[in-house]
Amino acid sequence: MSEVNRDRYVAHGLVRQGESYLLLRRRDGRYLGGLWDIPGGTVEPGETPAEAAVRECWEEAGLRTTVGDEVTHFENADTNGRDLTFHTITYRLHLLDRATEVVLSVEEHDDFRWLTRIEALDLPLVWHVARTLGEAPQ
Repeated sequence: MSEVNRDRYVAHGLVRQGESYLLLRRRDGRYLGGLWDIPGGTVEPGETPAEAAVRECWEEAGLRTTVGDEVTHFENADTNGRDLTFHTITYRLHLLDRATEVVLSVEEHDDFRWLTRIEALDLPLVWHVARTLGEAPQ
């Protein structure tokens, strides 16, 4: 009998420009709709979490980035009660071109803001973003 992999990985990117971070508002009607998030999503087969963070930033915000250090790694049980453990990993992402405009994936997000850490913590944030920004060194 083969062992089932019960670990799922989700990767996110913390994009900083000056003193501000990129925040994306999740579209209403979607999972965690109306909350503010950072670019990220499921790690695809054959992809590392770091590669997924870079890809997701491109897909969700139209920004080309390179990956930096891992900032946070949280583990939690599946919120739907399945026998799974989720690993939510956030990396620093560095912009390749500072003049690039944010182009949202309109299916997923309906707004974006560049905010300081303190400003962002005043928004209704997805749990892992609140924890990451609360723990991220300046």
